[in-house]
Parts: sequence; C-alpha cells; structure tokens
Amino acid sequence: MKKFIKYCLLLAVPTVFAGCSENFLDRAPGDALSPATFWKTEADADVALTGCYRSIASPYRIEEMWYWDCTTDNQYNFHTHEGYRCIANGSMAPSGVSIVNYFSFLDIRTYNEYLMRENTIEFSSEAKRNQYRAEVRVLRAMAYFWKVNCYGDFPFTEEVFETIDESMIPRTDKNTILDFVKKELKECVDAKVLPETAPAGRLTQGAAQAYLTRVYLVTGDYPNAVAMAKSIMDGGKYSMPDLNYEESFYKANQYNSEVIFSTEHNKEGNYSMWFGAYMSNGYGGWSSIVPTQALVDAYEMADGQTIEESSDYDPENPYVGRDPRLRATILYPGQAYGIYESKGFPSIIPGSGDYGPDANNCTHTGYNFKKFYGNLDEFDDIWDADRNFPVLRYAEVLLSYAEAKIEQNEIDASVYDAIDQVRERVPMPKVDRAKYNNQATLRELVRRERRVEFAYEGLRRMDIIRWDIAKDVLNQPVVRVKGELLTTKNAEGDFNVKITGTELEENRTFTVGKNEVLPVPQSAIDANPNLKQNPGY
Repeated sequence: MKKFIKYCLLLAVPTVFAGCSENFLDRAPGDALSPATFWKTEADADVALTGCYRSIASPYRIEEMWYWDCTTDNQYNFHTHEGYRCIANGSMAPSGVSIVNYFSFLDIRTYNEYLMRENTIEFSSEAKRNQYRAEVRVLRAMAYFWKVNCYGDFPFTEEVFETIDESMIPRTDKNTILDFVKKELKECVDAKVLPETAPAGRLTQGAAQAYLTRVYLVTGDYPNAVAMAKSIMDGGKYSMPDLNYEESFYKANQYNSEVIFSTEHNKEGNYSMWFGAYMSNGYGGWSSIVPTQALVDAYEMADGQTIEESSDYDPENPYVGRDPRLRATILYPGQAYGIYESKGFPSIIPGSGDYGPDANNCTHTGYNFKKFYGNLDEFDDIWDADRNFPVLRYAEVLLSYAEAKIEQNEIDASVYDAIDQVRERVPMPKVDRAKYNNQATLRELVRRERRVEFAYEGLRRMDIIRWDIAKDVLNQPVVRVKGELLTTKNAEGDFNVKITGTELEENRTFTVGKNEVLPVPQSAIDANPNLKQNPGY
C-alpha cells in the first residue's frame, strides 16, 4: 500500500489542524496539532492533505455508498436503527434515529482551513503547491455536491470562522452552490495541475474530469457533460477491462483499467471494512442491505430482451438465462455460492435459517448482495476485510456520455458504441440498433443500463430524483419472494426454483415536494436559528 494511503488511514480525525484562538470554533483540541508550530513545511502539507482525504470517507466510503442505495427502489434496509429505511419509505423526520446526518461542516472546515493556511508553507515547487490546492478544491467540491443532493440549499462558506456568531450563516440557494462546484472543478481541470497518475486513493486529472462529468449530467448540463466525457474517452487513459463483470469486482482486480478514483480500505492502517453485516443469516450476517424484487426484474435476459418481452423468461424459474450482472450482483434463491454450493441459497424455505420470517437477520426480500465479495476466498475474515470502493468508474463516463447525447437527441454511432463498451464487458450483446432507434427507446435503455450496472454503488437516488421518477418507483411496495427449491440444476450451475408469488414486506410512500431531499436535522436548527427547515418536515 502506498505511503500516502497508509498516512491517510492512520489519521484519527479530520480536525487535526483546528485553529488556535480561544473561541469555540477555532480552539485546538489537546490531541491536535497547533497552528503555532504547524503549516511550516512540506511535510506539514502532506499531513494536512491526508486529513482532507480522510474527510471524504463520509459519504464516499464503501459501506455508506452501499447503504445509500437503500434510499431507492433498488434496496431495502430492514433494521430501522441504521437510519436508511425511513428515507425510502418517506417517514424520515428532523429528529431521532430516523435521519442520516450529512449536515456536517467538519469536512468543509478541513478543506477551507487547508486552503486558507497553506500559503505559509514553503513547498519544493509551485507545481506541487498547485497540485495539492487543486486536490483539496476537488474534494471540497465533491463534499458540497453531496450535501446539495441530500438537502437542497445548504450553508455555504469558503472561510474558517473565528467566532460562533460568525458561523451562524443561513442556507445558500442550491443553484448558487452548484455553480460554485462546477466552477471549482472546471478551473482545476483547465489548470492541468493534477497528475495523470497518482498513488491509490489520490485524485488525478481524470478523476476531476469524471466527477465534473457527473455534476454536469445530474444538473442537466448535457452539452458540457458530453464534452467532458468525450475528453476522457479521447484521452485513452481508461478502458473497460479484459474481465467479465463479476471478475471486475474481485478484490484482486480492484485497480483495473476502468477504476478512475477509489476510496481505500486496508488492515495495515486499521481502516478495514466489514461486509459480514450485509451477508446472509447463514453466514452469521445481518442482511442489513438486501436487493428488491424491482431491481431483480430490471435485469434483461442474456439475449438483450427484457423479461416482459422474452418468451424464454419463466416467472416460476426466473433467474435462468439472465444478464450475467444479475448473478454477479445478487444472491438469489437456489444460487450455489459459498456455503450454499451444495444446496442452493434457501431463502424461500421456511425454517432454513435464511427465510425472512425466521429471524430479523434473514433477508426480508429473499435476496442478498454478493457484488464486491463474490469471491469469498479473497477474504480471511468478513468482519475485517480490505476492500476498496470505486467512486468513479469508466463505465459511468461512457453511460453519461450516451445519456447526455440521447437527451439532446443527438443519436449517432458514438452513442451505441459507448453503451456497447459497457455491455460487452459483462458480457451482454450489443444494442439492437433496429429496436432502440429513437430518443424514447434509447432513454429507456440507458436508464435501465445505469440501474443494473451501478447497483449497490450509491448512484440510483440521484438518478431517480433527476429523472423525476421517484414519485413512481418509491410509491411501490417492497415484497418478499416465495416458492420452493428443486433438486435439478440449470446451466448457470444453480438449483432451479419454483417461485409461487410474493408477500408484502413494506408499503412505501414518496411525497412530491418533500421527499426529494432530507430534513435538516433538528439539532442543527437548534444550534443555528438562521437555518430553515425543508418544506413538509
């Protein structure tokens, strides 16, 4: 593991460089470095920059991104104390455990303090100073972008306040913040001070370009999304790897050619992650995050037809002959995986230990996830694992390019080629040009492609909000699949099943004009009377 990442993982808190005056917001804790002796050398800059990277862990660490898809129609979070179930079912409130709190300023303060104080440091070169500044500016832009997507308007500042009174700022209009985010990222990209390659976990020129592409797409700035994505595609730095979809997410391949930027986890720095909580009850897991039937139904057949179109789709034995991403992502009934190799995953069998009503820790939809830990031989301890999270992948650049072109009704060969690169890696067949030959059908395809390609990666909520379909997909129930396992096996090597229906697990409600954003935590409003609550909460 690279030296920088080792430093990053060892750092305890992002406020390591808190201020030195006697007021509340600028007082240095006893275990922190003092500005009186800090901010002098390039080594100090390395430590400070490491603190900035440590701050990006929330929300971009692997566990939080996995949980974030529980706020969508892709996933279900049974355990209410974990705070995500309420977002999906519309019951979130400003106080109590029913809110995930991303309304934090520690990360913003960390970035602002670096940018305010680094001018006292003597760098070995101005090129290195400019690179470090650009890295921090990109990290800050990423943080603000996340907060705006969570809350809409958000308190905005580029300063480090000296007093409590100064810090009592109101929320800034989200569009003003988004303009700032675009400007910051664009300036960093245009300056070309970020490196083409960097140690694992560090930002590069390509990472800044890819994140700016995401921002352009989410904000509907399609011409710039196309241009920025194309600059990455033309650069030739990244490509879809010579691996199938399942292999691409093995730990052994976590630095493959499509990974543009990832957050790092390792045991050496005491910053491992544990995925046991998301595994089945049979593994001693908690089934905290499970796929929905709606997600399962979104996967095409292996020939590229949807399950609604295909005469080969058997609703009683529905997992046969499907897009390989289904098996690579989801542990479904009858699948031969790990301890279930000889009997098949028994989540539809009462008394099996994995049947939903048997225990809280059983899957309450009949499914579990396996993506990112599809090869269990890579881990000696599922509760102490080293597995990174790919925040930015080349597949996203390709699908963003295609979507932005489609939304402008600029349908040409490059659109099909971009989607085909993603599909052929799976492997799935190329797009049927005759079938998907206009804006409406291609829009449907690329949206489905994004859903299954990035399942369990935290992108779905931004998509359903910007596509204005949250009111449709989050006003649907969550169900648990029922049926029986058969003794015969299919071509995938799994046991055949006979699905007999579903049972209701939860009714969800999405209120337009309210549930697009989270409530501002009541604790934040209590601390700052200038903050106003989001409508409806």
